[in-house]
Amino acid sequence: MRTTPMFPLSALVALSACAADGRVDRFQPAPTATSSATPERRFEFVYEATVKDAPAGAATVDLWLPVAQDAPFQQVLVRSVEAPAGHVITTEPTLGNRILHTRVPAASLPLTVRVTYDVTRREQKTDFAAAPNGAALDAATRARFLAGTKLVPVGSAVDAMAGGFTPTGSGAAAIGRQAYDHVLAQMRYGKDGTGWGTGSTEWACSSKYGNCTDFHAYFMSLTRTHGVPSRFLMGASIPTDKTAGEVGGYHCWAEFFVDGLGWAPVDISEADKVADKDPVMADFYFGGLTRDRIEFSAGRDVPLVPPAVAGPRNFFVYPYCEIDGKEAAKESVARKFSFKDLG
Repeated sequence: MRTTPMFPLSALVALSACAADGRVDRFQPAPTATSSATPERRFEFVYEATVKDAPAGAATVDLWLPVAQDAPFQQVLVRSVEAPAGHVITTEPTLGNRILHTRVPAASLPLTVRVTYDVTRREQKTDFAAAPNGAALDAATRARFLAGTKLVPVGSAVDAMAGGFTPTGSGAAAIGRQAYDHVLAQMRYGKDGTGWGTGSTEWACSSKYGNCTDFHAYFMSLTRTHGVPSRFLMGASIPTDKTAGEVGGYHCWAEFFVDGLGWAPVDISEADKVADKDPVMADFYFGGLTRDRIEFSAGRDVPLVPPAVAGPRNFFVYPYCEIDGKEAAKESVARKFSFKDLG
């Protein structure tokens, strides 16, 4: 087991493995700027993944986990990486995600990989009335963020599933707002039964409830169908009622692109949670994000590096493990997220 000391992530990647050629910088163009007085939060975040065991006779274990990186509203310092000496950190060139991978003999289990981050996250709020800043997408990038994915379709069938959604007016900001309001009105945040949590537009439209992945799949299908590029971001929420402790699980949100301004965020599932008691905050989440989060990865149908036998992941935030080329049993892989405020 090797512990890598504190480095900026750019240096850590250079030490661990060379970044893939032609990587996509998923943070450009930058979103519209916020004030220097923007609230921020600095915290330690510990990501821990454990592969507990393998079937009798197993030979090889592969483990992948996402690696947080700098973003316009997030600065990341990797304080340490505790992992086998042969691990690598690479950049997936299509979506720009950074990924840690290690391969070990099954006989060496249990395996624990632990990454400790020092994170500063700033509140984000897009000023849709701001003067244009020249932000634009090239044709290939625009096409990527207008295309459908396995569970996030685009096209006339989406409008039909959505009950005949037809935005009025024109422009990305107007269409984004109407899609946001539509999803907020149609959906209920809930985890009843099974079926939720895959980030399926069809599930969201038919069931009208789900978690953050379902809310934002719905939003992306609507915006992309009506010519507005949008993308999916995955991370975790940091509790606001305590200064240290465990983080229960993932959280996701989306962004849509406004020509001349850049990427604007939406967090519709969080808006739904507060809509009845705090409509001002519900409105804030159109174009705004609180400082209480960390971002780990972008995109749907996320390719891993090196490629997993099972192919791209639906989304990527939890550790993924294959044993002899087959996905490990759920009970064999554990993860733990924890945080501590740093002032």
